[in-house]
Amino acid sequence: MTASPPTPLADSVALFQRSADYALGALSAVGDADLDRPTPCAGWDLRTLVLHLADAADALTDFAATGELVLPASPRAGEADPVAVARERTQRLLDAVRTAVHDDAQHPAQAAWAGGAARGGAIEFAAHGWDIATACGADREMPAGLATELLALSASLIGEQARQSRFDPPVPVPSGAAPGDRLVAFLGRDPATRP
Repeated sequence: MTASPPTPLADSVALFQRSADYALGALSAVGDADLDRPTPCAGWDLRTLVLHLADAADALTDFAATGELVLPASPRAGEADPVAVARERTQRLLDAVRTAVHDDAQHPAQAAWAGGAARGGAIEFAAHGWDIATACGADREMPAGLATELLALSASLIGEQARQSRFDPPVPVPSGAAPGDRLVAFLGRDPATRP
């Protein structure tokens, strides 16, 4: 007996899992003393960025369940342990999109929402994982295969309107730049700049 091929939803969830693993690895380097560090996200310290990641996970979890994406106007504040909050919310999102894989055939609308949440989350978590690693001065290069897949996905999902409201213009990089550098540059970050 052979296994059935993965569904598009399963592929999206697997991609998100890899991005979440990358972001969670970057979070593991964050200590209390790091939370006031500047980040590549203009005007945000590391505490704000980590809490934004938790907010993004909450918004994507809700999107996976309802099909409605409501992004918070500004990151939450006042959490005693922002890293623990971001980890817990990331796990909740992972659980939500994994559950949808099992219910794919029975709930096609929810499967579509979960796929969208997984794809959007994959881009968000990889980008902010890079931001967190950069802010901490950690040498956590994004895996080349992950970055290559996300660059193709980003190019297909991020149109001019989305770019104007959520991303800075692309940053030029050398033709031989690593895939992770090309991805973050496409998302408006300068891979050569450290805060």
